[in-house]
Amino acid sequence: MKFPRKTESGREALRLRDPALNARDRQILVLANGERAFQELAGMVGVGGAAAMERLAGLGFLNLAQPAAAAAARATAPAERRSSAAAKMYIVDVLQMIRGPEAQTLAALVHTSGNEEELMAALHLVLERLAALTRPRYALRVCQHLQTVLPHSALPRLVACAHSLAEQVNAEEQRAEVSATT
Repeated sequence: MKFPRKTESGREALRLRDPALNARDRQILVLANGERAFQELAGMVGVGGAAAMERLAGLGFLNLAQPAAAAAARATAPAERRSSAAAKMYIVDVLQMIRGPEAQTLAALVHTSGNEEELMAALHLVLERLAALTRPRYALRVCQHLQTVLPHSALPRLVACAHSLAEQVNAEEQRAEVSATT
């Protein structure tokens, strides 16, 4: 598949407003960033777009080949968005569902954390209290979701909390089994 990208000559022609370029040519060169497929770009510029791109490639203003490494990276790399802000929003939403003064206090603590260290300390406290206010299984699910949202640098600190919550879930299940048999 072709992913048109303007060449250095194409950039220079745009910069100098080369009189050989018409308005459609300029539009193609502006849009040709190597991210859009040939057919997508042709559809964006309208009738004759494909022929215009071929002509620009012939003039050396456009490269229609995509490097194999870039194509492989685009095909295999999932769009991953991890951030402390996303983790904060998620945990504050969870705490809003619980309601009550303690949940509000915990939400404020998370919301006002200024760096990753403060956020991780707040999340650890929230997860402990969440296990007590709801059930350990729910707190573990919240912790597991946080592991998909937090930046990779924060994950090692969350592993111990997840392990502790998993132990609480196992203990709760064992108690339930014992009480069911008696």
